[in-house]
Amino acid sequence: MELYKNKSYSAEERTEDLLKRMTIEEKIGQLMQINGQIKDQDELWAKERCAGSFLHVMEERIDKIQRMAEETRLGIPIIFGIDAIHGNALHNGSTIFPTQLALACSWDTELLEEVARITAKEVSLTGPHWTFSPVLCVGRDVRWGRIDETFGEDPYLIGELGCAMIKGYQGGDLADRFSILACAKHFIAYGESIGGRDSLESEVSERKLRAVFFPPFKKAVESGCTTFMAGYNSVDGIPCSSNKKLLRGILKEEWGFEGFIVTDWDNVGSLVSKQHVAKSLAEASIMSIEAGNDMIMSTHGFYEHAISLVQSGK
Repeated sequence: MELYKNKSYSAEERTEDLLKRMTIEEKIGQLMQINGQIKDQDELWAKERCAGSFLHVMEERIDKIQRMAEETRLGIPIIFGIDAIHGNALHNGSTIFPTQLALACSWDTELLEEVARITAKEVSLTGPHWTFSPVLCVGRDVRWGRIDETFGEDPYLIGELGCAMIKGYQGGDLADRFSILACAKHFIAYGESIGGRDSLESEVSERKLRAVFFPPFKKAVESGCTTFMAGYNSVDGIPCSSNKKLLRGILKEEWGFEGFIVTDWDNVGSLVSKQHVAKSLAEASIMSIEAGNDMIMSTHGFYEHAISLVQSGK
């Protein structure tokens, strides 16, 4: 038996052994999160390109895709993610809870931990391993269309309630059958966009970031949240998914975050098409990796560009 498959070794030892065996193509495949709404590409991404993750896939299809992954050269399993932010709402028959804004009115951390624990169990029973929750954005402008997804305007309350949900999702041990990965999002100041318009520039100083927007996310790191999601927006003219100071400098180095960062939906493509800070997807791919992203959500063209960039020495 290969060392990386032997559970008597530590996770670190198994990971090091696996990395030594992987090709560049397999490593880049593991950076990919595939849009599960495109149903005719499962074999391409699971079997041929060794994708690390799919989102918005459930039940029988998860089993089918996972079997494909098991048949690859190294048999690396796939992580499945889903937007279960107030219950496993994308699955008919699941328990649907009030939005975060409504839950915040309870001021009850034990209640929110229980909500997240129930959600984790119902998510895991339908197949996914990971929820893109909790939302730790600070809700300061009621014009912003996602205000109901926040815990409101107070950073302290957001941190307390968010960490209660993280504890509920992840439980005491991620190996538990009914534990799932939590995801603190959206890093950072996403709800502060100009005029409440979604995904635009957020005009915030570093002082305001540290006083108002950082505290809930820093608390999430301290509480052991395993994943973070970068915001759609720009801060000081730099999109969050290409912001090395934010992702590497503050989150990973200053705060010591040891989990992984996923972009939001097609953030890498948006560096070219919407935010115009990159001339091409190849340039955007370089920016996203150098900034500190570990998984690329729904920018499928990243795969070919990243391989070419490695081969060319860039």
